[in-house]
Amino acid sequence: MAQTHLVITDSGLGGLSICAALEQTARAAHASGASGPIRLTYVNAWPEEGRGYNDLPDAATRAGVFDRALARIDALAPDAVLIACNTLSILYELTVHRAAGRVPVEGIIDSGVTLFEEALSAHPGSALVLIGTRTTIESNVHRRRLAVRGVDASRLGASSCHGLATSIEHDPHGPATEGLIATCAERAARAAPAGEPLLLGLCCTHYAWVGDALARASAAAAGRPVIPLDPNARLVHDIAPRLLGATPEHHERTRVPGDDDDVPGHDGVRREQDVSAPAVTVEVISKVTLTEAQRLAVAALVEPVSPATARALRVYNHVPDLF
Repeated sequence: MAQTHLVITDSGLGGLSICAALEQTARAAHASGASGPIRLTYVNAWPEEGRGYNDLPDAATRAGVFDRALARIDALAPDAVLIACNTLSILYELTVHRAAGRVPVEGIIDSGVTLFEEALSAHPGSALVLIGTRTTIESNVHRRRLAVRGVDASRLGASSCHGLATSIEHDPHGPATEGLIATCAERAARAAPAGEPLLLGLCCTHYAWVGDALARASAAAAGRPVIPLDPNARLVHDIAPRLLGATPEHHERTRVPGDDDDVPGHDGVRREQDVSAPAVTVEVISKVTLTEAQRLAVAALVEPVSPATARALRVYNHVPDLF
């Protein structure tokens, strides 16, 4: 079978949780003979040292920068591109690349909307509050798409958590992140409509790593039960059959790394499985510098699921002129 090359991109390292789960699923698919060699390339599309997309002046500027990143991604000759980022999935609608349609592009928004719709249906008395970056929340895209599907707008609320994603990357369990989680939870509780349980939509890929902590803090602030909803896992479930040739059996045990995962490196079996599947490869590319502390912190989060992804991050390819 021919090699499948999938590029995964995010504005930062949150999408590595999705990359790790895809690598785990790809390993299972390849080992069973369901797919040929699989190459996963993770492109960190963070635009500048010290300044992210949400710090740029307007949507047009942000889309223009992402267009440049997509042009370089095209040069990698992928079979498909996965935008593992809510902010960039929203900006993609404004890009020139979208109109050109050079390669198939998948985003995370629809997987999140489907997950939220199903949870609201399963809990008729519930309410949903969405949390994410400023660009994601201000776009109102999740609420608009839920309304199109017939969800009552009175059941929906939203609140932004500026700075939380960056803090998670640098120290996911440190005091700064804990403080931002508390602030985010308080804002989410104030924005949440009446209803129980309160569904917490994690509309940023980074938030899966602290999803349980966000849920606990939100429950305390709102005074009612809270259920976190993670689109990362739903995206892997949705796209693995189409992009990796995986069946439900291949990804039924796949885990997207979260904040309650076991200590990294505790399971020697996972390491042996990874080494035995060299036909599934992972590379991490970044325009901006990833500090050693940053790489080690995120690598520790993804290693229980995908040692190969953790290794690729630790020895990442730094390309300052990437776009």
